[in-house]
Amino acid sequence: MVSVKRFSLSFLAAIFLVITTFVLWKYPGYFIFYMAFMFIISAGILISYSGFEKVFPILLFSLPASVLLPVSGDTTLQFPSEIIVASVAFGVFIHWVRKPHEFSSLFDKAEIWWLVFFLIATAASVLFSEMFMVSVKAFIIKSIYAIAFLGGGFLYFRKSVQPAHLFNGLFFALAIVAVIIFISHAQFDFAKGIANYVTEPFFRDHTIYSAFLVFIIPFVFISANSNGKSAWMYWVLGLALIIALMVSSSRAALLSFVIALLLAAFVRIGLNFKYFILLTGTAFVLMLWNSESLLYSAKSIKADSNARNATIEDQTISVVSISNDESNAERLNRWLCAWRMFEEKPLTGFGPGTYQFVYFPFQREYEMTQISVSNPYNIRKGRGGTAHNEYLLILSESGILAAVSFLILILLTYRRAFHNIRVLNSPMAFAMLIGFTSLTVHSFFNNFLDTDKIAALFYLPIAYFIACRANPLDAVLKGEASKNV
Repeated sequence: MVSVKRFSLSFLAAIFLVITTFVLWKYPGYFIFYMAFMFIISAGILISYSGFEKVFPILLFSLPASVLLPVSGDTTLQFPSEIIVASVAFGVFIHWVRKPHEFSSLFDKAEIWWLVFFLIATAASVLFSEMFMVSVKAFIIKSIYAIAFLGGGFLYFRKSVQPAHLFNGLFFALAIVAVIIFISHAQFDFAKGIANYVTEPFFRDHTIYSAFLVFIIPFVFISANSNGKSAWMYWVLGLALIIALMVSSSRAALLSFVIALLLAAFVRIGLNFKYFILLTGTAFVLMLWNSESLLYSAKSIKADSNARNATIEDQTISVVSISNDESNAERLNRWLCAWRMFEEKPLTGFGPGTYQFVYFPFQREYEMTQISVSNPYNIRKGRGGTAHNEYLLILSESGILAAVSFLILILLTYRRAFHNIRVLNSPMAFAMLIGFTSLTVHSFFNNFLDTDKIAALFYLPIAYFIACRANPLDAVLKGEASKNV
């Protein structure tokens, strides 16, 4: 007598063969997508049963080494990381169906519900999108990243005794990629104008590459301090990555790194969340109150980071220059366009992923620069991109509710980070704070949460700060087993 289990497996295999034959015969052009889909489903089920602590290091290892490949027509794929990300996301879903109790300590956190609200608000904006299918695709990608990196990260960190080991494989992959990029850049005497090109095919531009470096560098030095005889390897790697960051020509990345280190130093000497909110809120209000005078000062600064003989002082000062520095002036142009788009559709926005196609009528001739774009289908390398500000991008594409929920998610993450650092006082927690801060600061100047390489780094600290309080080992060490934030 055939067992029910064996019969079920045979029945599923028969269905798979029938569907595969039908797709291959009727829709041969979509066969590669079908096979990718079936791989993701199969891999997701396997991941759920085998454990996220085994696959998550592989996912992070794949991020810096993945390359952009054309698939069909204008469709591209970051391979192999996007396949692994989708598999992990499906694995998280299967795991939630199988073992919902393992998510109980995740769903009782305010951060998660604000993330859910952000995704709901984003989904609602899709219904009012100027380009429906573009927005559907953008929303699906946002959701997959959130599920894979936050959900999968939570499942990894809650069981990991040594969470810092998560990055060991990534260090190796990033070191190889950084050497390749460094050698390519050296062939052009480290010219700034070529920085956007030498990062391909691993990173689509130098801002994503530099943001990735800034996040990872603190973890390298943590490993250097905890690996005894092999510490020298991590010190060499850390210094090499700092050099790579210096020649990557991203002032926003360097600025975000400095601010993140300063915040970590203040937290180290006792800054709490209440005073952090007070200081940042006061600074923001003062900037708004003096926006006109600050804009006048920015216009009066003549330093140009792109000048052939620009000094380090010129490059530092040029961060706030919009008179001679075209990249800064163009950022201001994009920001103002995003704000005007928000004013026209404050509740729904124009739809996720649509900014780059619809912002052109919102430009003003007197604000445009020599690198401004007027045609979305004929963009030179280095002149594309969207709002160059994650917060304004969300505001213009998905409306006020999505933007507010996103900001609350970030603030709640800081609140939990401050609490965990005070309780656990671990180097890993400080490194996560530095990495998360570098991304939230850098997001004022660039937007890249639509890429798996950076979305992973945004959600990992959130997952860590939630999971490390749920980790029984951490709780026992600090006598916190019965407490919850």
